[in-house]
Amino acid sequence: MTHIKFFFIMALATSLIMSGCKSKTDDAVPAEQLGSKYLHPTGITILSLKGTYFEMGKQYGRHMKTELKYWSNYYETTWKAANPEVYNYVSNELLIEMNKLYMSNKIVEFLDGVAITAGMTNNEVYRLDQCCAFDYAFSGHIPILKGAACTFVGAFGAATGGHTIIARNLDLQRPLAVREYNSVITVMHPSDGDHKVATFGFVGFPQGYVLMNLDNTVVTEYNTGNSADKGSDFDVLSRDMMDLAFDAITDRNNTDAQTTAEYLRTGRLLSPSFFGVADKNTVLVVQRAMYQDGVITENSIGNNINGVTNVFLDSIMHKVKLNIYNASTAVDGAEKGLDTPARGMVRWVNLVNYFKAHPTGLDIDAMKTIIATDIADSGVFIGGYEQEGTNTFCKTDATFGSVVIDLSDLTQVWWLRYDYATKNKTWDMVDLTQNIN
Repeated sequence: MTHIKFFFIMALATSLIMSGCKSKTDDAVPAEQLGSKYLHPTGITILSLKGTYFEMGKQYGRHMKTELKYWSNYYETTWKAANPEVYNYVSNELLIEMNKLYMSNKIVEFLDGVAITAGMTNNEVYRLDQCCAFDYAFSGHIPILKGAACTFVGAFGAATGGHTIIARNLDLQRPLAVREYNSVITVMHPSDGDHKVATFGFVGFPQGYVLMNLDNTVVTEYNTGNSADKGSDFDVLSRDMMDLAFDAITDRNNTDAQTTAEYLRTGRLLSPSFFGVADKNTVLVVQRAMYQDGVITENSIGNNINGVTNVFLDSIMHKVKLNIYNASTAVDGAEKGLDTPARGMVRWVNLVNYFKAHPTGLDIDAMKTIIATDIADSGVFIGGYEQEGTNTFCKTDATFGSVVIDLSDLTQVWWLRYDYATKNKTWDMVDLTQNIN
């Protein structure tokens, strides 16, 4: 419990400092800064927010008050049940204050605004926003947290007839994961010169798991690397991976895939991570092991196709626990120690084989196919029903969100809906060019 004691000391010190800060009040907001909320017929909520990050947070809280309270209570209950050791050893308030040190300042401002208008405590709002971060950031130190294994793949240029098409799965731990259809697109129009952005995520999670710079049509996402490489950087300048992604996509100096990827390659990170980055011309992968320079990878699958799953792809990442050159031993070994990187290796092989079979003419339907096909059927989707003892078995994680986007046609953004009771998969389509101004 050494690390937990460290968290406690850091959190206590931070709480004492924060106690002297002046609280913000919900001042009158001009009508043009009230933001808007649109409920798509599929059940997806689209929010359009304008102003400072604090003002946009207050707009978010006004529009989502009921949903925020519902999901905050949900996560409080499930966190206690899934991780009693963590929840009981350190109070929820102190854990939140500690984690706040590694959050984007923009998101901190945003969430402070949310708390005011939603009529919730900061602790309730932070718990909801950081439920994924607790899982990712601490999985290397707390054995009861295993870490998830998301997948990103993008194709561009000759492979797609000149388009860039990206697909992304979000995996979460089943005890903590969203159990109902709970999808939100949050469009932010910052007043400080930052890019207008759209994030794809859940209630109370404004960073989203896919983030798009709407001014330049640049997309980024993130994937934890904790299971493939141990270590954490507790410098207060470090960022949780989802917050670094948010800073990268909003920063006014990042106007294409290359500049955004470079920001992600060099920014201080709390834990090992991967990022997928794409614009209308290219797709890149950023790999960040601990205590090594980040690496930007192009065409990791070949034929203008790039991808990343929970395995490091480059041989120069020789210090990591598992990479694409040795992860197969975990899959093929006699005991089949199927930890997260091993399943990542299975996914990687499935991706490579799929795209080898589709050397030309990839389109958005091809991306939807591979991202929605079960891992047991040579895809990447983890449904939670894989057979124990096979190299696709997944005891702790399941896929709880998938997005497929053609960056040349934002009128058709595809979001996968999966019913865990019936195992049925259906695709919802949203026109991102509407209801965002």
